[in-house]
Amino acid sequence: MKVIKFNLENLKKNLNGFSCYVLGRSYDLEENGVAEDFGKALKYYNEGMNLNYPLCEYSLGISLILGLGNVLETDKEKGTKLLIDAYPKIIDLINNQDISREERLYAKFVTGAYHYYGLGNIKKNDKKAFEIIKECALEGHIAAIYDLGANFYYNGIGTEQDIEKAKYYLNIACEEGLPRAIKKYNEYGFNTNNKKEVIK
Repeated sequence: MKVIKFNLENLKKNLNGFSCYVLGRSYDLEENGVAEDFGKALKYYNEGMNLNYPLCEYSLGISLILGLGNVLETDKEKGTKLLIDAYPKIIDLINNQDISREERLYAKFVTGAYHYYGLGNIKKNDKKAFEIIKECALEGHIAAIYDLGANFYYNGIGTEQDIEKAKYYLNIACEEGLPRAIKKYNEYGFNTNNKKEVIK
């Protein structure tokens, strides 16, 4: 499985809506080899908002609801409004063939979060969330790969529980150096000496 990676220094030189989103979530969630920095995450989310970019609107909305360290005061009402406003624009991104495959994939992943959490005016639907996240994982989205292992398969959310598949996907995320995957892999007590087997 080829995992999508981004060079953040290149993204900083070519700032647009999508690069602001990737930079923001990288600092927010320790992806693409950078350490957690909520201040930088908020900076890029806000820059993307200034460009009217829907994935940054989503990120700011969910951050207002779930929190973003101590750099942003939670405001569930404001967050919900942003999430409602962003959703149809995110669907437009998914359907836009003029943008990159990666950008469309990252937009699709976000709709999985909408269904998983029941965000905005989207009803919670674990099965739909699982289907979307699995599609994104198979296309190389690192957070989706992590979510499949750490959550969906391990806990049997939206699908049958399958500890071997949970271990398989978490191991891929660990090999990519995703800190939260390594932490979860150890927390679950998976033996890191066992070589992964391809799960079909």
